[in-house]
Amino acid sequence: MKTSIQLKITLISILLFTGITGLRAEQAPIKFGKVSKKELQMKTYAADTSAAAVVLRDLGQTEILFDPTEGFVMNFKRTVRIKILKKEGLNWGDFMIRIHKAGDNMTSLRGYTFNLENGKIIKEKLNSKSKFIEKTTKYFETYKITMPNVKRGSVIDFTYNIRSKSSFNLRTWYFQKSIPVVWSQYQVTIPEYFHYKKMSKGYLRFAVSKHEYDSRNFGNGETFSVERFTWAVENAPAFRKEPYMTTSRNFLSAMEFELAGIQQYQGPYRDYTNSWEKINEQLIKSEHFGHQLKSGGFLKEEVTRINAQNESEEEKMKAAFSFIKNHMKWNDYNSIQTSASLRKTFKEKTGNVCDINLMLVLLLRELGLNANPVVLSTRDNGMINPTLPNISIFNYVIARVRLDQKTLLLDATNPLNPCDFLPFQCLNNSGRIISERGTQEVDLKARAPYKKGVLMKLNLLDEGELEGQITLSKVGYSAHGFRERMAEKSEEDIITVLEEDYEGINVEELEIQNMKKLEQSVRTKLQVSISEKIDASADLIYLNPMLYEQIKKNPFSLEERKYPVDFGHPYDETYILELTLPDGVVLEDKPENLRLALPAKSGSYTYSIRQLNNKLQIISRLCINKTMFVSTEYPGLKEFYNRIVAKQAEMLILKRNS
Repeated sequence: MKTSIQLKITLISILLFTGITGLRAEQAPIKFGKVSKKELQMKTYAADTSAAAVVLRDLGQTEILFDPTEGFVMNFKRTVRIKILKKEGLNWGDFMIRIHKAGDNMTSLRGYTFNLENGKIIKEKLNSKSKFIEKTTKYFETYKITMPNVKRGSVIDFTYNIRSKSSFNLRTWYFQKSIPVVWSQYQVTIPEYFHYKKMSKGYLRFAVSKHEYDSRNFGNGETFSVERFTWAVENAPAFRKEPYMTTSRNFLSAMEFELAGIQQYQGPYRDYTNSWEKINEQLIKSEHFGHQLKSGGFLKEEVTRINAQNESEEEKMKAAFSFIKNHMKWNDYNSIQTSASLRKTFKEKTGNVCDINLMLVLLLRELGLNANPVVLSTRDNGMINPTLPNISIFNYVIARVRLDQKTLLLDATNPLNPCDFLPFQCLNNSGRIISERGTQEVDLKARAPYKKGVLMKLNLLDEGELEGQITLSKVGYSAHGFRERMAEKSEEDIITVLEEDYEGINVEELEIQNMKKLEQSVRTKLQVSISEKIDASADLIYLNPMLYEQIKKNPFSLEERKYPVDFGHPYDETYILELTLPDGVVLEDKPENLRLALPAKSGSYTYSIRQLNNKLQIISRLCINKTMFVSTEYPGLKEFYNRIVAKQAEMLILKRNS
């Protein structure tokens, strides 16, 4: 028998559970391919009548098996049954399964769609024409499956089996989805030879949590022990997404795994537990990361030019940053591995985020500056757990440079990025600096504000229209978003976009300042006429003073939100309307002034109206000073926005004097 098979390990499980109470017996598994008329006649799901579909059963099973020819292999099987309740739920008849090209093998894939027609159950089998494989990345491919004849009322049975040679890839199981799940169960069988960390995530309690022991046979009479874990969640509510959140994977109830170690029979223990120091060393030694920073000869010409034209370290840093931003084109691919040698990508002038920002680090170092790469996970990829080091969570690279006592973060993937500016997708708690001197945590909070000012100086005409000047001032993330949106557009195209954004507006003149001065605010001045904003009767005129900046709907609608509100960066939005009334028109009624404040100065809102002769001044200012609000703060934040929405819906009432 192979040495790699003759293993003798003491299994040490580290299991982190939250809220495991009220345990109950497992439910009987479904009979795949056989559904009842009751399931087909189901019209709504009582626990959530708004549900477009509901998962009736979702059963997963992973077992590490012994194969006499291959040794230990991992077998994953999933069987799911879904009921389609509404037209909006038809997309639940489509499935995508991602597998690793090197080690995974799809050994079976079957499915049936059931419909009730004239009182009879009609069963249609998934055929080969309804499934195809798509290459997702260099290392993964995706099976895409479309179930046949899915319609409102259908029940879908779907099952597949994946066999893997890797013991590292014990799949994460999600108990919760964007539709309700009646019963979700995951069972994992682990031989005594493997030590996994098991981490539970989310806010739902387990209906079943079992830990059992059993034995298996090598086939030659020798046995080994196994541990079997079973977890189940009953009646999981649909996970409702709201604005201002990172990826839902951060908050869905799930069970995750990480291989911690293997100890061979009469041999040393192989520790696979990661640490930030190990990850740092791994990246430093990687051919596709650290090794690329060892030779910058291909940058010699640029180093000479930058040194000749600049004296201070800051000037050299800005020159290097500008050069890489404009020389390289990002291919929109995130990675912490270079796609080829930096010399090659430099010549081709295109590359992924790792290519571009490692090249920036290398150029900065060649100029004698203190620069290192920082690896991170973007907001849509998941949040890094600082206590559970894991290299697979990283998908993005930026550059960090120290100038005297100042530390700056740079991302050269976008020519519109200013210095010390993190793209919004990078505002995700923290990253890790990678350096020969060691690693440390890097705070990824916003380095710039989001600040927008709107000043409207308008005259109300006798015909019921408005004319005058609008000045838009944008700073930080607001300016960056405007530059990205208007990049390479002609003045005529920019006017078209603005007229589409602001309904009823006619732009007669346009002036934009500082469009290419990335460190400064963007100021846009418009000479305009505005129609369709006045509601007039014989002697009364109704006008909402929040002409174009009104918050019409509260972004927070859930009764309870268990995951945090993450704005990413602070907000400061000021709107001022200076309205001049014509002769014979007076103010009849106006909204009351309002001042709101969130606890601990985390946010504020002011709304005021004042009059001086025939001029009205309306000021609305919303400030969000704290970037993250926890679930206990959600009710107060929701009510804060409720009152803003209500106030901004109130009207000015003007009267014509006869």
